[in-house]
Amino acid sequence: MDTRVRVNNPGIIYFSSFYTAIGKVCIAKSDKGICRISFPCANENYFLNSIPLSKHTGTDIKFQRNDSILKYETTLLKEYFKGTLATFDFPLDMSCGTPFQKKVWDKLLEIPYGVCRSYKWVAEEIGCPRAARAVGMANNRNPLPPVVPCHRVIGSDGKLTGYASGLHIKKQLLEMEYTTIKCRRKAKTL
Repeated sequence: MDTRVRVNNPGIIYFSSFYTAIGKVCIAKSDKGICRISFPCANENYFLNSIPLSKHTGTDIKFQRNDSILKYETTLLKEYFKGTLATFDFPLDMSCGTPFQKKVWDKLLEIPYGVCRSYKWVAEEIGCPRAARAVGMANNRNPLPPVVPCHRVIGSDGKLTGYASGLHIKKQLLEMEYTTIKCRRKAKTL
């Protein structure tokens, strides 16, 4: 049964929040899809102010808490943070990005669960082989972690570098994904 709720009011951005092992997660949804995810989120007002309204139609955008409209997406995100979900199937609103950022974010969506790629790899894949630093900046501006998995991008030397939520969170997400894959492989062999 599909429990997704579509939003048809371009004048309202709905938001919700929930708690996970890494802290509070805030999520927002426009009429185009999920437009912002932030974690750990200490302050909902700061979260709401981080949503660039200029990219959304209309000048009188209002924010409205609505846990039921975001129930499907929050359920999937909770499963992800528990290590029981590897994919997301809800619409994303990436209209806040520049054309370059959107190109980077689209490429990040192709990185499989539990797999890491380098900034250089992303730059080469999008046809800008000398833009590894710009890829890093696009990752930093990613409005939809972990759905757009910028945490899966590491340095060419294999080291963890840069993550807007902190390297300790990046490491925790990667370890969770690795452990989940390892457990699934082990279960298949039994």
